Amino acid sequence: MNRDIFRSTQSACLVESDLPLLVEVLDAFEDNGVISTYAPRLRPGRPWRSQMVEGWYLVSAYFWAQSELRCILGREGQVNIYGPGGKPDHIYQIPEAGVFGDAAIGLGYVNRIRAVGDQLYVCGQSRQVYRFEWDGKDLATGRWVDMAGSMRQPPMPAPPEGDNEDAFDAWLDDNNAIDLVDIKGPDINDLYAVGDETWHWNGETWRQLSLPTDEPFAAIKVLNADEIVLVGYNGSVLWGNARDGFRDLSGIEDNQNYTAVEWFDGRLFLASNVGFFTYDLTTRRIAPYRTSLSPDLVDTHHLEAKDGILWSFGFKDLAYFDGTIWTRVDHPDNPPIR
Repeated sequence: MNRDIFRSTQSACLVESDLPLLVEVLDAFEDNGVISTYAPRLRPGRPWRSQMVEGWYLVSAYFWAQSELRCILGREGQVNIYGPGGKPDHIYQIPEAGVFGDAAIGLGYVNRIRAVGDQLYVCGQSRQVYRFEWDGKDLATGRWVDMAGSMRQPPMPAPPEGDNEDAFDAWLDDNNAIDLVDIKGPDINDLYAVGDETWHWNGETWRQLSLPTDEPFAAIKVLNADEIVLVGYNGSVLWGNARDGFRDLSGIEDNQNYTAVEWFDGRLFLASNVGFFTYDLTTRRIAPYRTSLSPDLVDTHHLEAKDGILWSFGFKDLAYFDGTIWTRVDHPDNPPIR
């Protein structure tokens, strides 16, 4: 097997419960991204279909259900929005975003693309937040506008030259770029942006929230306007809202870093760097979760549920759960997990 084509799933979304859309990077050539779909019902003979995106380090995918549009994000601020069958299809560059691109002004990478109702958002380093504006009909009319305002940090100096990752990390640390890694909310006037800090948008202004922990957060799950779940480092799980405050569900013995959270079958499912967990509303305890897979999930870092199916997307391990049985999906370009 050619190791040059091994892939790592960076992010994924569900177009339908049995049709995931994945954004991947080639392990040997990270700046070449791959957009893949797995559709066994629509393409039973050859369920996988992939497209290379040269020069894009892909970081996020989202299905904008209200508009039936697929949204792909590269960390330098590149965005591809397209419809069923690839039509319509448009590529954008978010002004000022990124590190090494021609448009970059020193704000850093972007991390996540999300839709809330009829609006589409991107968040990233230096507290970047952008909103997509268009006429709702022609993607070519679309443009990305800054909505961070005074929350956004000033640009950083130019990054160090060359491929020294330690020097690049030190540059980020020295410039204290506040990272926002997820953005979501029940309404366009009730948005949460999380990462190194947690902020709330009330439709007019951003406000930094005071929380029971100062740990960074990685993901948001919106149950309703009153029940927002934030998960992150050192076992942090908060439940509440910006108006009434958040309560801490995590225990002092928890030290895993949660990277994703999903509500399924009456429980919170939590992906982490050390395994799979659930929070049970009845027992009010976080506990390790064992699937019916053998071997059990090797890694999981992104979760999404739709129409009675829960998907776990790891960098290499892909699986879904129908409420009874877990099924592992082999990636055609990675060694099977056995």
